[in-house]
Amino acid sequence: MFIKKTMKVISVFAFSAILLPSIVSGAGMNLTVCGASPGGLWSLLGAGLDVTLKAAYPGSTVTYQTSSGGYANIKQVKAQKCELAIIHLGEGVIASKGLAPFTSPVNNFRVLSVLYDWAPMQWLITKEFAEKYGLRSLEDLAKKKPPIRLLLNRRGILPSQLGEAALKSLGVSIKDIESWGGKVEFQASKNAAKIMSNRRADMLSNSIFVNHRSIRAIAKAVPITLLNVPSSVISDISREYGQKPWTIKADAYPWLNRDINTFSSRAVLIADKDMSPKLAYQLTKAMLDHSDKMRGVHKAMKGFTTKLMASVNELPYHAGAMKAYKEKGLK
Repeated sequence: MFIKKTMKVISVFAFSAILLPSIVSGAGMNLTVCGASPGGLWSLLGAGLDVTLKAAYPGSTVTYQTSSGGYANIKQVKAQKCELAIIHLGEGVIASKGLAPFTSPVNNFRVLSVLYDWAPMQWLITKEFAEKYGLRSLEDLAKKKPPIRLLLNRRGILPSQLGEAALKSLGVSIKDIESWGGKVEFQASKNAAKIMSNRRADMLSNSIFVNHRSIRAIAKAVPITLLNVPSSVISDISREYGQKPWTIKADAYPWLNRDINTFSSRAVLIADKDMSPKLAYQLTKAMLDHSDKMRGVHKAMKGFTTKLMASVNELPYHAGAMKAYKEKGLK
């Protein structure tokens, strides 16, 4: 998910001896947060954390470090390359279970805060294809077996895994789609949007904010709609990957005329389980006391609240974070 916004980029230097008391000095704290690509929402969240910590502890700095994503960030925290990291909750659940890309359970990290929970999986399909084959739900796709050209996100990241898992829940594999005369491609979000806009694909699946600019661009180029996700699939994905049931309202898009049920990804801020309880408490309390700073980084973050911060049940919170939430009556 890429949201362009002018911001000051803080240079990243070699960082060592993290999680040691030296990260706190008389001038404040100096922390590194591992995120994703530069210029996306996660980089803005890094900037929000920087502003938040400065408000609570003047002179502090949070440096945003680019990364290939949440799976890499879990490993970065384990290797002590950064004190903080942003991941999708589903990636944390997968790590804790030892599922691919992990070879054994990874439980070295703890949650400090939920950052957002409103990135629903959206199955965009051209109206022409949907009407031709009578498709209103993913279930229809499984029943009618049309020769669909489907775009899933690039392999090795959560949205792609969720797309395949949703199809699997309906008994559909990539080989099945190919046997129908269809085709499945794995493309990064930006490329996928271009392919859909050029009418070289019939459907695109991605976990992305409602009314994201890429969806608006596709809708401008070709008439589209959304497929509903069956409740059985939502239940399976929520249970296995920690996703959240979500409804995209009919008025979310000018071209949508009905509510769409699906599931939504959540992003969380994590730290090493061995981070000192005091530091985890200070960081969490700073976010609780200055939640307006996080809301202010972009209009997409307007739903950030202290209640949201404490809303995860699928993964354990750090003991220091729990102390801060209990003081606020949130846990």
